[in-house]
Amino acid sequence: MKADFFFSYRSPYSYLVLPRILKLKKEYDIDIQFKLVYPLAIRQPEFFKGKNFFSFFLLKTIDIRSKARRLNMPFYMPNPDPIQQSYITGKINKDQPYIFDICHLGMVAEFHNKGIEFAHQVSHLIFGTKSGWNDESNLRRAAENVGLDFNRMRQEVTDNEDTIVKAIKTNQSLQQQAGHHGVPLMVYKNKTFFGQDKFDEFKELLLQEGMQRR
Repeated sequence: MKADFFFSYRSPYSYLVLPRILKLKKEYDIDIQFKLVYPLAIRQPEFFKGKNFFSFFLLKTIDIRSKARRLNMPFYMPNPDPIQQSYITGKINKDQPYIFDICHLGMVAEFHNKGIEFAHQVSHLIFGTKSGWNDESNLRRAAENVGLDFNRMRQEVTDNEDTIVKAIKTNQSLQQQAGHHGVPLMVYKNKTFFGQDKFDEFKELLLQEGMQRR
Protein backbone atom coordinates (compact mmCIF):
# COMPACT_ATOMS: atom_id res chain seq x y z
CA MET A 1 0.00 0.00 0.00
CA LYS A 2 1.13 3.53 -0.77
CA ALA A 3 -0.07 6.94 0.42
CA ASP A 4 1.21 10.47 -0.11
CA PHE A 5 2.01 12.89 2.69
CA PHE A 6 2.40 16.54 1.62
CA PHE A 7 4.40 18.57 4.10
CA SER A 8 5.75 22.10 4.61
CA TYR A 9 8.49 23.15 7.02
CA ARG A 10 6.59 26.33 7.84
CA SER A 11 3.36 24.56 8.77
CA PRO A 12 2.75 24.09 12.51
CA TYR A 13 -0.09 21.70 11.71
CA SER A 14 2.39 19.56 9.79
CA TYR A 15 4.53 19.56 12.92
CA LEU A 16 1.57 18.39 15.00
CA VAL A 17 0.80 15.40 12.77
CA LEU A 18 4.37 14.20 12.21
CA PRO A 19 4.68 11.92 15.27
CA ARG A 20 1.56 10.04 14.16
CA ILE A 21 2.74 9.80 10.55
CA LEU A 22 6.11 8.47 11.69
CA LYS A 23 4.45 5.95 14.03
CA LEU A 24 2.21 4.78 11.18
CA LYS A 25 5.21 4.32 8.92
CA LYS A 26 7.10 2.30 11.54
CA GLU A 27 4.26 0.10 12.74
CA TYR A 28 2.34 -0.67 9.55
CA ASP A 29 3.17 -2.16 6.19
CA ILE A 30 2.58 0.98 4.16
CA ASP A 31 4.82 3.11 1.97
CA ILE A 32 4.33 6.74 3.01
CA GLN A 33 5.57 8.90 0.16
CA PHE A 34 6.97 12.11 1.65
CA LYS A 35 6.03 15.03 -0.61
CA LEU A 36 7.86 18.15 0.52
CA VAL A 37 6.49 21.44 -0.85
CA TYR A 38 7.50 25.04 -0.40
CA PRO A 39 5.27 26.95 2.05
CA LEU A 40 2.18 28.71 0.77
CA ALA A 41 3.96 32.05 1.24
CA ILE A 42 6.32 30.97 -1.54
CA ARG A 43 3.87 29.06 -3.71
CA GLN A 44 0.93 31.46 -3.44
CA PRO A 45 1.99 34.70 -1.72
CA GLU A 46 -1.26 36.33 -2.82
CA PHE A 47 -3.03 34.12 -0.26
CA PHE A 48 -1.81 36.45 2.50
CA LYS A 49 -2.98 39.67 0.86
CA GLY A 50 -5.15 41.56 3.34
CA LYS A 51 -4.46 39.13 6.17
CA ASN A 52 -3.11 40.69 9.34
CA PHE A 53 -2.44 39.83 12.96
CA PHE A 54 -6.01 40.21 14.20
CA SER A 55 -7.84 38.75 11.20
CA PHE A 56 -5.59 35.74 10.65
CA PHE A 57 -2.38 35.15 12.61
CA LEU A 58 -3.80 35.60 16.13
CA LEU A 59 -6.67 33.18 15.51
CA LYS A 60 -4.31 30.63 13.97
CA THR A 61 -1.92 30.87 16.90
CA ILE A 62 -4.72 30.35 19.42
CA ASP A 63 -5.94 27.30 17.51
CA ILE A 64 -2.46 25.80 17.17
CA ARG A 65 -1.69 26.24 20.87
CA SER A 66 -4.98 24.58 21.78
CA LYS A 67 -4.34 21.59 19.50
CA ALA A 68 -0.75 21.25 20.74
CA ARG A 69 -1.98 21.11 24.35
CA ARG A 70 -4.47 18.38 23.48
CA LEU A 71 -1.68 16.39 21.84
CA ASN A 72 0.68 17.09 24.76
CA MET A 73 3.23 18.60 22.38
CA PRO A 74 5.31 21.72 23.06
CA PHE A 75 4.62 24.70 20.83
CA TYR A 76 6.45 28.00 20.45
CA MET A 77 6.27 30.61 17.75
CA PRO A 78 9.27 29.84 15.53
CA ASN A 79 12.34 31.95 16.14
CA PRO A 80 13.35 32.70 13.49
CA ASP A 81 10.28 32.13 11.39
CA PRO A 82 11.22 29.98 8.37
CA ILE A 83 9.37 32.58 6.29
CA GLN A 84 10.26 36.22 6.85
CA GLN A 85 6.90 37.95 6.94
CA SER A 86 5.18 40.74 8.83
CA TYR A 87 2.56 39.40 11.23
CA ILE A 88 1.07 42.90 11.34
CA THR A 89 0.42 43.34 7.63
CA GLY A 90 0.93 39.86 6.21
CA LYS A 91 3.51 41.20 3.76
CA ILE A 92 6.16 38.66 2.77
CA ASN A 93 9.76 39.84 2.62
CA LYS A 94 11.66 39.62 -0.64
CA ASP A 95 14.69 38.29 1.24
CA GLN A 96 14.13 34.74 2.47
CA PRO A 97 17.31 33.49 4.17
CA TYR A 98 15.95 30.31 5.77
CA ILE A 99 13.19 28.52 3.91
CA PHE A 100 15.00 27.43 0.76
CA ASP A 101 17.94 26.12 2.74
CA ILE A 102 15.85 23.95 5.07
CA CYS A 103 13.57 22.77 2.27
CA HIS A 104 16.53 21.73 0.14
CA LEU A 105 18.13 19.92 3.07
CA GLY A 106 14.79 18.22 3.67
CA MET A 107 14.60 17.11 0.05
CA VAL A 108 18.10 15.68 0.22
CA ALA A 109 17.02 13.73 3.32
CA GLU A 110 14.17 12.27 1.28
CA PHE A 111 16.61 11.30 -1.47
CA HIS A 112 18.19 9.14 1.26
CA ASN A 113 14.76 7.80 2.34
CA LYS A 114 14.80 9.80 5.57
CA GLY A 115 12.51 12.68 4.64
CA ILE A 116 9.86 12.09 7.29
CA GLU A 117 12.40 11.30 9.99
CA PHE A 118 14.45 14.43 9.30
CA ALA A 119 11.28 16.54 9.09
CA HIS A 120 10.22 15.20 12.47
CA GLN A 121 13.53 16.22 14.02
CA VAL A 122 13.65 19.67 12.43
CA SER A 123 9.98 20.49 12.97
CA HIS A 124 10.48 19.85 16.66
CA LEU A 125 13.35 22.32 16.59
CA ILE A 126 11.25 24.91 14.74
CA PHE A 127 8.02 24.66 16.74
CA GLY A 128 8.97 22.68 19.84
CA THR A 129 11.91 24.77 21.05
CA LYS A 130 12.16 28.47 21.83
CA SER A 131 14.86 29.55 19.36
CA GLY A 132 17.89 28.61 17.32
CA TRP A 133 16.46 25.86 15.15
CA ASN A 134 18.54 27.13 12.23
CA ASP A 135 21.86 26.92 14.06
CA GLU A 136 24.16 24.66 12.10
CA SER A 137 24.89 22.58 15.20
CA ASN A 138 21.18 21.88 15.74
CA LEU A 139 20.59 20.90 12.11
CA ARG A 140 23.67 18.69 12.20
CA ARG A 141 22.36 16.93 15.30
CA ALA A 142 18.95 16.48 13.66
CA ALA A 143 20.61 14.80 10.68
CA GLU A 144 22.80 12.59 12.85
CA ASN A 145 19.79 11.53 14.92
CA VAL A 146 18.29 9.88 11.83
CA GLY A 147 21.55 8.45 10.52
CA LEU A 148 22.39 11.11 7.93
CA ASP A 149 25.77 12.68 7.20
CA PHE A 150 25.18 16.42 7.48
CA ASN A 151 28.36 17.39 5.61
CA ARG A 152 27.29 15.18 2.74
CA MET A 153 23.80 16.71 2.78
CA ARG A 154 25.27 20.20 2.56
CA GLN A 155 27.41 19.15 -0.40
CA GLU A 156 24.45 17.56 -2.16
CA VAL A 157 22.40 20.74 -1.71
CA THR A 158 25.21 22.65 -3.44
CA ASP A 159 25.80 20.12 -6.17
CA ASN A 160 22.20 19.20 -7.00
CA GLU A 161 20.15 22.37 -6.53
CA ASP A 162 18.38 22.07 -9.89
CA THR A 163 17.39 18.47 -9.18
CA ILE A 164 16.16 19.39 -5.71
CA VAL A 165 14.05 22.32 -6.92
CA LYS A 166 12.60 20.18 -9.71
CA ALA A 167 11.63 17.47 -7.20
CA ILE A 168 9.88 19.97 -4.93
CA LYS A 169 8.01 21.54 -7.85
CA THR A 170 6.95 18.08 -8.99
CA ASN A 171 5.51 17.49 -5.53
CA GLN A 172 3.64 20.79 -5.79
CA SER A 173 2.15 19.71 -9.12
CA LEU A 174 1.04 16.41 -7.57
CA GLN A 175 -0.52 18.35 -4.70
CA GLN A 176 -2.51 20.44 -7.16
CA GLN A 177 -3.59 17.30 -8.98
CA ALA A 178 -4.85 15.95 -5.66
CA GLY A 179 -7.10 19.02 -5.55
CA HIS A 180 -5.72 20.92 -2.58
CA HIS A 181 -3.08 23.57 -1.79
CA GLY A 182 -2.85 23.10 1.97
CA VAL A 183 -0.70 21.01 4.30
CA PRO A 184 -0.55 18.64 5.95
CA LEU A 185 -2.32 16.74 3.20
CA MET A 186 -2.63 12.97 3.15
CA VAL A 187 -3.74 11.27 -0.03
CA TYR A 188 -4.69 7.66 -0.63
CA LYS A 189 -5.85 6.74 -4.13
CA ASN A 190 -8.37 9.49 -4.95
CA LYS A 191 -9.21 10.43 -1.36
CA THR A 192 -7.66 13.46 0.35
CA PHE A 193 -7.38 14.28 4.05
CA PHE A 194 -6.41 17.87 4.82
CA GLY A 195 -5.25 18.87 8.28
CA GLN A 196 -3.72 17.12 11.26
CA ASP A 197 -7.17 16.54 12.70
CA LYS A 198 -8.00 14.27 9.73
CA PHE A 199 -5.29 11.76 10.57
CA ASP A 200 -7.61 9.33 12.35
CA GLU A 201 -9.94 9.25 9.32
CA PHE A 202 -6.94 8.69 7.07
CA LYS A 203 -5.69 5.80 9.17
CA GLU A 204 -9.15 4.27 9.43
CA LEU A 205 -9.48 4.23 5.64
CA LEU A 206 -6.10 2.53 5.30
CA LEU A 207 -7.16 -0.12 7.81
CA GLN A 208 -10.39 -0.66 5.91
CA GLU A 209 -8.35 -1.08 2.74
CA GLY A 210 -6.34 -3.85 4.36
CA MET A 211 -3.30 -2.17 5.91
CA GLN A 212 -1.48 -4.65 8.13
CA ARG A 213 0.94 -4.27 11.02
CA ARG A 214 4.56 -5.05 10.25
